[in-house]
Amino acid sequence: MVLLRRSPGAKFLLLFALIPMLILSACGGGSSSGSTGGTTPGPTKVPITVGSKLDPEAQLLGEMYVLLLQKAGYTVTPKLALGMTPTVFAALKSGAIDLYPEFTATGLNLLSAKSSFNPTQDYQTVKSGFEQQYHITWLDMAPLNDGYALCTSQATSQKLGVTTLSQLAPKVPQLTLATQSDGVTFFDNLETIYGFKTASFKSVKKVDYSIGFTAVKNGQADVTECYTTDGSVTTQGFIFLNDDKHGFTEFHPAPIVRDSILQSDPGIANALNPLAPDLTTDVSIALQAQVTMKKASGTSVSEAVKEVATSFLQSKGLL
Repeated sequence: MVLLRRSPGAKFLLLFALIPMLILSACGGGSSSGSTGGTTPGPTKVPITVGSKLDPEAQLLGEMYVLLLQKAGYTVTPKLALGMTPTVFAALKSGAIDLYPEFTATGLNLLSAKSSFNPTQDYQTVKSGFEQQYHITWLDMAPLNDGYALCTSQATSQKLGVTTLSQLAPKVPQLTLATQSDGVTFFDNLETIYGFKTASFKSVKKVDYSIGFTAVKNGQADVTECYTTDGSVTTQGFIFLNDDKHGFTEFHPAPIVRDSILQSDPGIANALNPLAPDLTTDVSIALQAQVTMKKASGTSVSEAVKEVATSFLQSKGLL
């Protein structure tokens, strides 16, 4: 020990012996758990929080995003069924969540922009508008069209003698509408074509989506907001009032992501975009029907959504 402390030559030899160890340390060490020989670990993926709205379709889309991101190696925190559009969009802007599934026509509404009634043009409008106003990116749009509609029970339809929006129009001042806050703008846009808007109804009940159907069944409302991909409309004994003059805008879903999170890891887009072509209107109806069946057999909503989403992604070779 005296020699090592006092001899310059010994110090040099000791330093020379340490160099290989320092090199190994800088390269990540020799052998660590899960590493393969000679490879350098890739960059750490950013943690991601995924949100969704309340309805089953939104939860299915959100769950698919969660599963695809997890497969790609991301640590994901799901916050599905977080709330309606104002709540979820505010969460995205504040950073409480990083992405969620949104629809093009809802995006137009958030931008206070009118629809061109051309789905591709509407997508480009929201894509550029969200980037400029909110620094939020729209990833690839799916062909699925889940638009708004007005529905009523078969019994109410027969009582009122209406099966189309044109037939409904003159009766609106005597009727009660049940709707989420999301739908108000789109029903207001019907005024140009059908001559009525939300305020034209005798009264309006702002309720969660599923409660609107209950309100009509209980006689507390006459018509309710519904989605064109909702397979439960017919199973509940309801009908879609035909949009005979094409007054509703098309709704196509896409993941929307805060720029800050996407710029920190562009791989998020690579993980999610391959899903878009497989999401059609018929697929959405079928998947929601599967969730309904599982719920009827006693499975919780969240578990039913996860099981159906997982099975679908596996069937498409995405998981």
